[in-house]
Amino acid sequence: MNALAAFALSLAGFAALALSLERHHADIHGRGSMPSRGAVACLRLAGAAALALAWGLHIAAQGGPMGTVSWVGTLTASAIAVALGLSYAPRTVQRLLPGVALIGLAGAAWLFAG
Repeated sequence: MNALAAFALSLAGFAALALSLERHHADIHGRGSMPSRGAVACLRLAGAAALALAWGLHIAAQGGPMGTVSWVGTLTASAIAVALGLSYAPRTVQRLLPGVALIGLAGAAWLFAG
């Protein structure tokens, strides 16, 4: 469950960071569409928090050194998945973002509560 939660949080984090960029926002909402400054700030904060929480999950499960190494591997896999998703189906990435984030947060809550 820990690896799935960390991967889901990494996916959600990278998707949020990517959607805060003008290029990816325009891919979804049409050319000439600009994200608001507030939306950009919220997406960047949520993305950074999700990536940090994924790191915390890895460290809680495997300790500092090995947790960091496995977190970097998870970051690599999730970044590739988000890049491919944004290349081929950008609207799908936006629609899946809340669900993936919820899966990651539920897994994190389960791990830290128990």
